[in-house]
Amino acid sequence: MSVPKDKKRKRSNIILVLLIISTLGFGAAFFFNLGDAINYWRDGRDAQAQTEIMQDIFAEQIDEVISLIAHITETPEADHAPEPWQGFLDGSLLDEVRELTENPDIVAYITIPGTQVGNAVVQGTNNAFYLNHDIFRRRNVNGALFMDYRNTPDFTNPNTIIYGHNMNNGTKFHNLRFYMQQEFFENHPHIVVITDYAVFIYEIFSTFSTRVDFDYIQVHFYDREEFGELVDEINRRAVFETGITADSYDRILILSTCTNVRVDMRYVVAGRLAHQIER
Repeated sequence: MSVPKDKKRKRSNIILVLLIISTLGFGAAFFFNLGDAINYWRDGRDAQAQTEIMQDIFAEQIDEVISLIAHITETPEADHAPEPWQGFLDGSLLDEVRELTENPDIVAYITIPGTQVGNAVVQGTNNAFYLNHDIFRRRNVNGALFMDYRNTPDFTNPNTIIYGHNMNNGTKFHNLRFYMQQEFFENHPHIVVITDYAVFIYEIFSTFSTRVDFDYIQVHFYDREEFGELVDEINRRAVFETGITADSYDRILILSTCTNVRVDMRYVVAGRLAHQIER
């Protein structure tokens, strides 16, 4: 029994329509993904440019800090910064950054000498905004390095936390992943933070990865004993022996980033305040 011509034509038209819809859908998805890829590339390029600008602004001061760290390492009995470092801090640099970015949320500059970590630190009114906005407050998937909104911006809390993305383009806190290797730690054992009033030099004492159910980002503590319990747990979780142990009388700095392996896993680098040089 033959199929009538009008039914054949109708069936062919249906197939043609389905093919057109399928092609349009594929094309739309292709261009949508292409647009996402272009935006991701553009955001990464902007993030790298911003990092380079910040590093240029603070380059001379960081060279001074590196010299100071070398001096302290050679003379460990020194309990304060000698001349000529006592007055090297230029407090106007952060004002320059605030003016450049038109962003009063800038609270510090952070660097790990010898790594790609080196950028301004911002602090918002929550821990969400700077996940996808840069230091110019522009939308950017690379986000910014930002201090926990619960911390005081002068780094005087027992536990200060700074967050940043683990970007595959090498920006933000990508380098933290390498701290799971002891050799990398041995070559980069210090974190430097510059604020309006002081330079803080932290010694890294523990590095590890953890699920987010470990509350290492706790800011407020009932007493020193409660804080000490957190510090003891951070000491215990170290993936290798650093030769440095923090205690409840230290002020610590936590750097936190995603592992990009599991959504609930983080790389953590913890430092204890070793030296503070005020203006």
